[in-house]
Amino acid sequence: MVFRISRAQRLMVVVGISSLFFVAEISVGFYTHSLALVADAFHYLNDLVGFIVALVALKVSEADDSPKALSFGWQRAQLLGAFFNGVLLFALGISIFLQSIERFIAIQRVENPKLMFIMGAIGLVLNLVSATFLHGDAANNLGVMAAALVIWLTHYAGRFYADPGTSMGIAVMIMLSSVPLVRRCGIILLESAPSGVDLEDVKHDLEKIPGVLSIHELHIWRLNQHKALASVHVMVSDYSVPNFLRLTKTINECFHAYGIHSTTLQPELARPETITADRQITEIEELGLPKEASEKCQVVCGTLCEELTCCG
Repeated sequence: MVFRISRAQRLMVVVGISSLFFVAEISVGFYTHSLALVADAFHYLNDLVGFIVALVALKVSEADDSPKALSFGWQRAQLLGAFFNGVLLFALGISIFLQSIERFIAIQRVENPKLMFIMGAIGLVLNLVSATFLHGDAANNLGVMAAALVIWLTHYAGRFYADPGTSMGIAVMIMLSSVPLVRRCGIILLESAPSGVDLEDVKHDLEKIPGVLSIHELHIWRLNQHKALASVHVMVSDYSVPNFLRLTKTINECFHAYGIHSTTLQPELARPETITADRQITEIEELGLPKEASEKCQVVCGTLCEELTCCG
């Protein structure tokens, strides 16, 4: 019988090991007065939080339901966790950088550099095992080990500057790695359009569809890292519901080409007095409507709603 462990079980093991190492490294850092070890521990915290967020997201996705107030469920939970992780990491990076400057001004003796070297070596092994070498974590461990060797094996007075020097380098790496994470998550939380999708291009393509007179109130945003949504008001000249349903299929195919697979369409009928019965109208100019009128919503709720709409 083959013993198999689920993804959730693997994540729980990784979270357990990572938590133990984080506590051990930061404890040794405080014990030895090594700011480099403390900085590396907080950088490792980034991976730990990432593992926890992945585990929570997995558990939530396996749940049968979500609170009724969350109409999209927990689909942004992982994104929100990543954003929080990035902000926390950036704040820690600034704090460690400032402490490094303080250590350069008032140098502090590092106790037991041998123990500092051992913790750096353990961290290096864990990072190699967890395949995070490309993320820069292993470089931090190598820096800690190098600083420990300098303090351990040399005897000149300035050897203790190796510790704040290494911690300053780690702090810079922490900040440099957190900024892109915060930016990527923040721009999605601000409901931006997916990368490579230009709203004007989408509007142009939609208005080329036969039966579509004009497009307005077009909104495209990302729900999370993988899903994009759209809503749009479509002005048509045909009053028939079956015809609009056929038109909807073509409109959705256009959105699919842009990687958008969840859309909300609001049909709006052109003014009846502008439509001629003896010809098929496919262009807004043939209706005799000015462009400003074609882009103005025909479904108006009143002046009370003007400042409460999404574009108000």
